[in-house]
Amino acid sequence: MRGWLRRYFGPERETYRRLYTLVGACPKDLSWYKAAFTLPIPSQSRESYLTESYERLEFLGDSVLQLVVTDYIFRQYPSFDEGEMTELRAKVVNTEHLVEIAQRLMVPSFVLTPPQALPKRPDYLADMVEALIGAIYMDLGYAQAQRFIWKRIFPLISWERIEATEFNYKGRLLELAQQRQLGQVEFVVQERRRTTRGEVFLVCIRINGKDITTGTGLRKKEAEQAAARAALRLLSE
Repeated sequence: MRGWLRRYFGPERETYRRLYTLVGACPKDLSWYKAAFTLPIPSQSRESYLTESYERLEFLGDSVLQLVVTDYIFRQYPSFDEGEMTELRAKVVNTEHLVEIAQRLMVPSFVLTPPQALPKRPDYLADMVEALIGAIYMDLGYAQAQRFIWKRIFPLISWERIEATEFNYKGRLLELAQQRQLGQVEFVVQERRRTTRGEVFLVCIRINGKDITTGTGLRKKEAEQAAARAALRLLSE
């Protein structure tokens, strides 16, 4: 009873109301959402970093989002093989797309970190979407987190447009290498040869000085994309 009164008549009733509009259900524990909308700062203690910023919730929410998107793709695209499903999922949950979703959900209006402390690039908004999913999961359970993704995120996704979009494998590989701290990624043109189709490029991807994969194409960019696609598959195994 006290919780109900606090939500509807307490000093944070406006926060409860806004989150209800965003989430589609009334939160129980605001602390999860406050953490989800707070960026870590360099000067904070380890305890504060773990409990009062979004990064642990982002880790959890990323897994929930991946599962729900994977389940959807598996059911809706029965003709897709493993590689095609992996590619489509990567297009849906990549940083650029999640930033766009965050902006359309008005996530920036929920951010609790002072504007002067925010990064110049909006990539953190993608992290906050995942952290929000993690907060919903912890506060209201998996079913509500799944419902949020289905009701609030999926309607913002143009599946046909994403299917037709050429995936930026090179960008995704560089992003993954940075996330995993794999070291320097190099795209090295190893060969250029004339064929009946025209000039063909052979590009090798080198990570930390070690040759990983190669790709070919009629353009250098095309060869880089092919090599990056093969590298992403290798690193996901």
